[in-house]
This record gives sequence, C-alpha cells and structure tokens, in this order.
Amino acid sequence: MMSLEQLLRQKRTQLINSWFNKLINTYPDESAKFFGQQKNQFANPVGHTFRTNLEKIFDELLEEECSDRIKEYVDAITRIRAVQGFLPSEAVAYVYFLKDSIQEVLKKEIKEGGLYQELVQFQNKLDQLTALTFDIYMQCREQLWEQRANFLNSRTHKLLERANLIKEVEG
Repeated sequence: MMSLEQLLRQKRTQLINSWFNKLINTYPDESAKFFGQQKNQFANPVGHTFRTNLEKIFDELLEEECSDRIKEYVDAITRIRAVQGFLPSEAVAYVYFLKDSIQEVLKKEIKEGGLYQELVQFQNKLDQLTALTFDIYMQCREQLWEQRANFLNSRTHKLLERANLIKEVEG
C-alpha cells in the first residue's frame, strides 16, 4: 500500500498541472489561455513564474519540514496577485487549489488506501502555507500603499512649490 507522499510524488505532474490550471482560470479567458499555452519565459513571464514556483512549492511540501526557500516561491506568485486587483481571499486562494487537485486526482486512492489521516496532516501544511501567503500578500499591499502615499506626497509638495506656497528654509 502506498503512502500519501508516495502517491503525491507519483502523480506530481498531473497534480501540478491541475493546480496550475485552477490558478490561471482565476483570470479572464484570454489571459488564462495565454498563461497556459505560451511556454517561453520571456514571452510569458507571469505564466512561467506561476508554473515554476508551483512546482517548487509542491516539492517543498513533500519534505518533512519546508525550508525557508518556500517563502521566496510563495512571494513570487503572491506579489503578482497582490498588484492585480484580486480581493485578499482571491489572491491567496491558489494555495487551496492544491487541496482541490489532490481530492480530484487521488480521491479513489485516498479512499481505498485509508489515507485520510495523512491527507489531514498534509492539509494542515497547506493551511500553514495559506497563512504565510496571506502575510506576504499584506506586506506587498502595504508596500504598494506606501509607494502611492510617497508619490502623492512628493507630487503635492512639488505643486505647492510651483505655486510659491512653500519656501525652502535656509539653514
């Protein structure tokens, strides 16, 4: 009888493809089609970033303990989604898409192999990953707001200077 980890390794490509498709299907049809079909990383940097980092996240999740590198992989995907106007729940939902993919691809094996306890343990890892993803999303959004505030402050200052409403203080 195979363990859940063995099944995940055996069905790695199928699971990652399903996960990737669920992620890109959160985009409008034309974008999703482009992200999924164009393999060139220079012609399709978003699709390439999604695919390669989903693969790396998946491999990290199969380790007993995830390394600190998982933060980089999550950041690469989440940073893109943070600037694209998704609601926070939508931006981080891609982690849960792996749960759906596992249920779809391995449903029969999990049921027949009595692997529910292992599945729950793996899903706990995904819940922790979701929390990390949300933290990264919020950091990205804070950076965006800070940049916008700095830009507006700078712009307002320049307008006031041009209108001679601000004078430089000589020291």
